[in-house]
Amino acid sequence: MRFSASSLFITLCISFLLILLLDILLSYKKSYKLFRTDFITVLIVVVVVRMFVPLEFKFTKTIIVPTIMNPIIVLLQYKIYANVQVYQFLLLVWVLGIIWNLIKWIRAIQITKDMYKRIENHSEHYHISDFIDNYQEENHVVLRTNYVSSPMVMGFNKTILIPDVYLSQENLKNILLHETWHIKNHDVCTKQIINLLVIMYWWFIPVYRLRDKIDLFLEMRVDHQTTSPFSKEEVMKYMYTLIKIQKNIQSKNEFKGQSTHFMIQDNVHVLEYRINYLMDGMYRKKTSKILMIAVLALPLLTNSIILESAFEPPNNEDMYDQSDIDKGYIIKHKDGTYELVLDKIRVKISNPKDECFKAVPFIEE
Repeated sequence: MRFSASSLFITLCISFLLILLLDILLSYKKSYKLFRTDFITVLIVVVVVRMFVPLEFKFTKTIIVPTIMNPIIVLLQYKIYANVQVYQFLLLVWVLGIIWNLIKWIRAIQITKDMYKRIENHSEHYHISDFIDNYQEENHVVLRTNYVSSPMVMGFNKTILIPDVYLSQENLKNILLHETWHIKNHDVCTKQIINLLVIMYWWFIPVYRLRDKIDLFLEMRVDHQTTSPFSKEEVMKYMYTLIKIQKNIQSKNEFKGQSTHFMIQDNVHVLEYRINYLMDGMYRKKTSKILMIAVLALPLLTNSIILESAFEPPNNEDMYDQSDIDKGYIIKHKDGTYELVLDKIRVKISNPKDECFKAVPFIEE
């Protein structure tokens, strides 16, 4: 396995296309008539794993595409100050951004812990069985508090928070069953993994869209799990609960830390999509086997190629001077040969350890 500018480039291109596909599937009503939640689950896993592993492997096939890769390599090797090249500067900015965002993420987790303690000390304490008769599963703690305006599971605590407002028995039941599924699915942990991906690619704008769509999908999955044993009448009541929460609970002292929400707030389009998905009942069906095989093959296919640059060698391969060497780098090919890349040319060399090459960057194919 090896990380390179080319492996990162192909990862970003493929990830962009997969995120675009996910965005389409979770934005347009007609799309869920063809693609079901099983397909979307696999698609999300594929794109997340692909972005976490932007590497090329031994089976990766190199495709020479000079029209695309040559300008990129030339730009990355351009010296912006003294011996500092563009790619070195970008790597520094990337790493500093990761460190800064990691600090913010750790701080957010600590704030969540502190806020939870405050809520715990200033809330009415219940259990799920206090609201649902004959409840047989794990009896999680329920806190009624005015610190939140929407039901949620907060942080890594298996505790359900509900706002201190009037909620009917039916609405309470639907809310608690919904949040219980978030706990069973470990959705807070899933969100933290996605947050780490966003931290890793903080400069890649499509990753924020990916996070939003995964948040929506987690809610859709829990909608399905909650309503699976319901009758059609109970499903309608569940949808009414979604609308009721969206309509009547206004934001007040809203805490938006490390949590999962019963609602994705302030987005009527998202709520409409979830309700239409429930009404259509498409979650009860499965994606065709052909489509599932195609999406399962994506990890192998997307790692099977990599784009590389190629520069034409000069007429006299033995003619080059120290100033040219300072602008280039040495490549060790898989067959054991070496090549000196000088700006826009490639020159074969026999001894890369020669004194004149000691300051030249060295990379392996």
